Amino acid sequence: MKKFYSVIINSVIVNDEGKVLIAQRSPEEGHEGGKWSIPGGKIESTGEEHGVLLKNIKKEILEEVGIEIFDDIVLVHDNTFTRSNGDDVLALVFVCKYKGGEAKPLEDTVDVKWIAKEEINNYEFPPNVKEYILKGFK
Repeated sequence: MKKFYSVIINSVIVNDEGKVLIAQRSPEEGHEGGKWSIPGGKIESTGEEHGVLLKNIKKEILEEVGIEIFDDIVLVHDNTFTRSNGDDVLALVFVCKYKGGEAKPLEDTVDVKWIAKEEINNYEFPPNVKEYILKGFK
C-alpha cells in the first residue's frame, strides 16, 4: 500500500550577527505545543512547479515570524516520520539568510528570539530541532 506524506519545510534563519531565529509554538499547537522550534509549515500547491519550495519557504516564514529571507537556501536535512496522530510526514530543513523585517510571533507562535550558539541549551526543543539549529551556526 502506498503511503501519502504531508511535506513540511523548516528553516534555520541566520542573521548578519550569526544568530539563529527560534519561535515558540503556541500551547494549542497539536504537535509539540509550547516548545521552541524553527519557522516552517506544510508545502501547499501553487499550481507551479518551478520554485515551489523557495516560494513556500518564504511564505511560511513571512506568515509565522514576519521576516524575509534571501533566495539562496541550502537543504541541510531530510527525514520521514509518523506523527502521534498517524500522519506520515516528509520533513525538509533548510538554512536561510535573513534579509529584512522585524521578527515577531504571528501564526501558530507566541514568541520569537534570535539566539547565539551558547544559548541553545536554554530552550526546550522537539526531537532533532537542536541538531538542525546547530547547522546554522556553521
